[in-house]
Amino acid sequence: MKLKDMLISSIGILISLILIFFTFSNIKIDIFFSYLSKINILYIPFFIISTFFELLFRTMKWYFILIPITKIPIMKLFKFEVIALGINNILPFRMGELAKMILVSKNYNLSKTTALATVFIERLLDTIFLFIIFIWYSIIGNINIPFITKETGVFIIIITTFTIYFLFVYSEKIFKTKIFRKIEYKHPKIHSIILKIKNGGICFKSTKITILIIISGLIQWNFDVLNNYIIAKSLSIQNIDLPKAAITVVAGSLSASIPSMPGYFGNYEYAISRICMLWNINKELATLFPTLIHILTYLIITTTSLIFIYTEGVNMKKLINTKKEN
Repeated sequence: MKLKDMLISSIGILISLILIFFTFSNIKIDIFFSYLSKINILYIPFFIISTFFELLFRTMKWYFILIPITKIPIMKLFKFEVIALGINNILPFRMGELAKMILVSKNYNLSKTTALATVFIERLLDTIFLFIIFIWYSIIGNINIPFITKETGVFIIIITTFTIYFLFVYSEKIFKTKIFRKIEYKHPKIHSIILKIKNGGICFKSTKITILIIISGLIQWNFDVLNNYIIAKSLSIQNIDLPKAAITVVAGSLSASIPSMPGYFGNYEYAISRICMLWNINKELATLFPTLIHILTYLIITTTSLIFIYTEGVNMKKLINTKKEN
């Protein structure tokens, strides 16, 4: 492992350990476990089902992104998606994204650059959908956000969606302008990132496919919202309705963007527990809520991923070596 990689990994682990400490410090263990003992386990099967539906629609979103480039059976993509998420739970450096690229390019004669571009687009879309979910549920839940009213929130969603769609549809013409030629010359790295986005966004030239991608992405994130709401119900947390469950999804997802240990432990629990405490949920219950969601999701995805890694014959050593080469 390179020195830079070791340093980044160490910083991530350190941040996670610090956040785990602050999350669980001053927790009254007896109260924490008393809440856990009162959980309504009848909700857990619904959580498991909802998790798999979230994974399915996550896969469908990627499937539609890939359609103009190559058609891959949805079940194969589902396995690749779950494998990638599982690898992110086990290994550092988000190697799951690299795994998706390798699995698609290796099995379906697709260039690594193109495969990586579609993964890049998928991640970009997740950020956009997360933003839309945040604005939308904040509006319908009357959750106060500075400078954002119902009208401005809807306006932001519409403008953001149409701007991004316009950029992809007319990307060829935009890339031929003098501005982008200057960027290519003066800022090659920035130009390379923009080029990846453009190449992976061929799907947006079809209005039908674009609509299917948007629908899949929004349904995917709403299943995430449902997951958090189910656990809130199982713990009898009355303060968390669907809009607030959506806010916890946003907080948890944003926390994963901060360097952390594999699985994002510490980051996830700290972010959501602090949000919950703002809603006058006591610290023990506010901490148990994200911890339970995280552990259940981790076990479901990682276990399923390991099964798929075995059945698909994925060589983990080759993945690690590919990371070193890059």
